[in-house]
Amino acid sequence: MIWIYNRIVKHKNHIQFSKQNIDVQLKKRFEALPNIAATAKKFMAHESSVHTKIAQLRSGYSAAKGSEKVALESDLSKLLGNLSISFENYPELKSNESIIHLQRSINEFAEQISASQRAYNNSVLTYNDAVSTFPSNIIASLFGFKEEVYLNIITKEEQRENPDMNSLL
Repeated sequence: MIWIYNRIVKHKNHIQFSKQNIDVQLKKRFEALPNIAATAKKFMAHESSVHTKIAQLRSGYSAAKGSEKVALESDLSKLLGNLSISFENYPELKSNESIIHLQRSINEFAEQISASQRAYNNSVLTYNDAVSTFPSNIIASLFGFKEEVYLNIITKEEQRENPDMNSLL
């Protein structure tokens, strides 16, 4: 009887442990994605402003005369020089790579959350088997152990807001 009781309690504790792992994964996603998105947004804005400046200089060049062309050429050279220095110092920090990193992170978090949910449901299955099969069902009913519900979708109490990526980018 003691062995059966302890086995049921261990299964119940494993459910709580699995539930906590889901919360850890959700918290990790909730905290990390906005930071990754903000980084990507900064690089996108930087590259966009560089492209805009280059386009402005190019359009002004055709209408410019003499010394204006030299000044525009000088501005373009400085802009391209700064761009080269930026990429030499931080060659891996380009907006497309930041976006790819963001996409990979989103997928990785989704996979980790899904794995945690599967582990939780597996724990519930093991516990429910112990609570509902003979002879452990007798001990379970004596001590008030009830079957647990499988987790299909995270309940409102457990859900953390998923960042809106459109608003972040």
